Amino acid sequence: MLTQNFMGTLMAKVVFNAVVNTLCTMFRVQMGQFAEYEGIDALSRMLLDEAYDACERAGIQLIQTRQEEVDSVDFVSRVANPFHYPSMYQDFSKGRPTEVDYINGYIARLGREHDYICHVHEFVTHQMHLAETMRKFTMPEAFAGHVPASV
Repeated sequence: MLTQNFMGTLMAKVVFNAVVNTLCTMFRVQMGQFAEYEGIDALSRMLLDEAYDACERAGIQLIQTRQEEVDSVDFVSRVANPFHYPSMYQDFSKGRPTEVDYINGYIARLGREHDYICHVHEFVTHQMHLAETMRKFTMPEAFAGHVPASV
């Protein structure tokens, strides 16, 4: 079935990824591990509400309700893909730039263009860029558990 609501369909994926991709990457966890956090719905709701508010101001009608999107984040993380590392994590773990500017950054920009500040998305975008920058100061994962004898 073809959609008549291209932007609403496209933004549904962006909004979902703004929660799951970014947070799983920041904490270096699989989606199922993320879903173990008892505050997953509240955390998801913060990011989703801002994204929905920005989209509404831009005249974009998302294809799911806010609650359906919260439920989707939980279901996909907990049941459908619990062992999955999102694409942003895969880029991050290989030292590549992430797509955070095209996900959370885009939502923040969309909000700004319509006189709405997405404080949480702005903050998360900066946090992800901070994490990218800090990679150069962290030990390779293979040595993370090993402390040199001279220390």
